[in-house]
Amino acid sequence: MIDLDSKIKTLWVRQLKKDWEIANYHYFRNRMQLPNIDLLTSENILGKWDGGHKRNLLISAFLIKNYPWAYSQEVLYHEMAHQYVEEILRIRDALPHGEVFQKICHENCFDHKASGDLQIWAGSKSKSKLGLKANKMIDKIHKLLALAQSQNHHEAQLAMVKAQELLLKYNISLLDSETNWNYIHKQIGEIGRRNPMKSLIGTILAKYFFIEAIWVFGYDQHKNKEGRVLEIHGTPENIEMAEYVHDYLHNISEVLWLEHRHKKKITGNRHRRTFTYGLLHGFSDKLEMQVAENKSRSLIWKGDPRLREYYRRRNPRICTERSYYSGSSKDAYNSGLNKGKDLVIHKGIHDHNLGKVRFLN
Repeated sequence: MIDLDSKIKTLWVRQLKKDWEIANYHYFRNRMQLPNIDLLTSENILGKWDGGHKRNLLISAFLIKNYPWAYSQEVLYHEMAHQYVEEILRIRDALPHGEVFQKICHENCFDHKASGDLQIWAGSKSKSKLGLKANKMIDKIHKLLALAQSQNHHEAQLAMVKAQELLLKYNISLLDSETNWNYIHKQIGEIGRRNPMKSLIGTILAKYFFIEAIWVFGYDQHKNKEGRVLEIHGTPENIEMAEYVHDYLHNISEVLWLEHRHKKKITGNRHRRTFTYGLLHGFSDKLEMQVAENKSRSLIWKGDPRLREYYRRRNPRICTERSYYSGSSKDAYNSGLNKGKDLVIHKGIHDHNLGKVRFLN
């Protein structure tokens, strides 16, 4: 059993209600009525839909406390599918996870397995299940990124080019196969305000790293903080690579800005965003040149229609937003641009105890 402060409980239930209303709009066309949402104190049960006259939708407080909020959202959507089957389709005598329920989950990219033992399900969510072929590819890329740490500039650049080419060949080979791909989605980065720099990183990932990306509403349950967070969609191996590049770009942009500030004897962070924007544009230009080289060798990525379908089902009401950028220093932008054109993604060190990656710069 888990003890909860009444204030924390109230905040979490309030956010679950907000997420329920958003999901009702996105996935169920506002056809359902808000049920009684509350928390379960059990450490074993993920969630529960207790319908009939009770109309209780319950989510594990243990899950909320110990895992990312996105996990709780997934269980919430699962229980909402049960609610939809009972209250809208009026099906009460079918198996709980029967054919109709499975169809609803598939159509909306819900996890139909988000039930049963909490620790088993949450553990499986936090570990990417890569096939043998994918593991071999990731290992080769890690070795190439290790070579990219070379002090020889040409050797480092060549290693990164080969890593990107390997990833491209792997995805083209999968696209040509008849195998059903396993697509997942994951929220990455901190929850907060969206800005042009964060948006540009998301654009780079979607354009060059074989994933789809969208900004969604996120929640940090430990800080009671709402904001925007980047959600990426793709195969587990592409998600792993894209998340690594995302974190690396955030990390290296801070390192290179501090170097630039020290070199130019700049006080404060007035031109920081302008420098970072230039850096990311330079890196994007570099990747675009690599795309052109690959095309000359008939290595052309035309996109993955199956991933696009998954992304559309997961995000049925997509709206486009613009992030506006205003430069504060031409020198800072050009310095960042030049750094970006020489930027090389290095191999990180996995800290298995913390489940994090430390970067080699």
